[in-house]
Amino acid sequence: MTVISTHQTYLREWSMDFLKLLKVPPPGTATTLLPPQEVTMKLEAMKSLVAILKSMGDWMNKQLHIPDPHSAKKPDAAENIPGPGSLPMANGNGDEAVEGLDSHSETSTEASDVSTIEQQRAYKLEFQEGISLFNRNPKKGIEFLINANKLGNSVEEIAAFLKNTSGLNKTLIGDYIGEREDFSLKVMHAYVECFDFQGLDFDEAIRVFLQGFRLPGEAQKIDRIMEKFAERYWKCNPKVFSSADTAYVLAYSVILLNTDAHKPMVKNKMSADDFIRNNRGIDDGKDLPEQYLRFLFERISKKEIKMKEYDLALQQKQPLNSKRVLGLDSILNIVIRKWSEEKHIETSDDLIRHMQEQFKEQARKSE
Repeated sequence: MTVISTHQTYLREWSMDFLKLLKVPPPGTATTLLPPQEVTMKLEAMKSLVAILKSMGDWMNKQLHIPDPHSAKKPDAAENIPGPGSLPMANGNGDEAVEGLDSHSETSTEASDVSTIEQQRAYKLEFQEGISLFNRNPKKGIEFLINANKLGNSVEEIAAFLKNTSGLNKTLIGDYIGEREDFSLKVMHAYVECFDFQGLDFDEAIRVFLQGFRLPGEAQKIDRIMEKFAERYWKCNPKVFSSADTAYVLAYSVILLNTDAHKPMVKNKMSADDFIRNNRGIDDGKDLPEQYLRFLFERISKKEIKMKEYDLALQQKQPLNSKRVLGLDSILNIVIRKWSEEKHIETSDDLIRHMQEQFKEQARKSE
């Protein structure tokens, strides 16, 4: 919203400076323009101002990912702007009457353009109100936008809104798509289907996927989301793994490795050999190629999977529930919550084996 305020201030100051150029000269000031030419010049200047403001409005729409409220294409006002040297001249042959008709038509066009800009401004304000409400209560925010005709009510349209709209709280996006309710579940499925993972390495697909939201703190929500992610990745890359279950188990292993390698709460770090050993037999009873697993280990160890710095800073400004564990660390809650209550969290062979067995059991159940 700071960016919007800055641009609003700039537009206000710039518009005032521009309008000063349109002021009528003081009485007695000499001018070389005839009255009809002076009127035409003012109309052309006003057209330029409207065109610039519309261009800035379109740019702001793209920054905020606000859809165009008008589906029908309107003619560009710039198309009616005469070229250089085309200013009408008073020659006493009746051109003034034609000029008056043109001026009336142009005035009507400009009034229509101003009305369109006002409608777009009202649309943006109401859309932003819906975003603000979403960031307090996702369900109410979506309901508000649907009732205000700013958002369609299909799961595909809502999924696109969650994926493409700037300014949404990404923690709340994760909470919403992780809900068990039938409609939220369908939205989550549509959301995941929006991604094209074809040709992406497995860790890169996870990076792309988790940049759009933060994993929720509840184990069941995480499980639903990651199960759908694994299904989607395997569908886009059917030759990489034997089944979606392999992608499901490996996704948990990758996120666990990410937490192990980059979080200070884990004291004993996992080695590449540990990572390979922990993922034996996950590909329908077969081992994934050792070179492939070592490749994943090196990439994740060198580059943490996390949200973009800008998005992360925005989320940190949001009030958080102290009882909720947020981010990738929450993956540890799936199977080791009791462990953390009894002793300090550390990565050990026994702990890893315990987690792998839990993941494999979940895969068997999902199948």
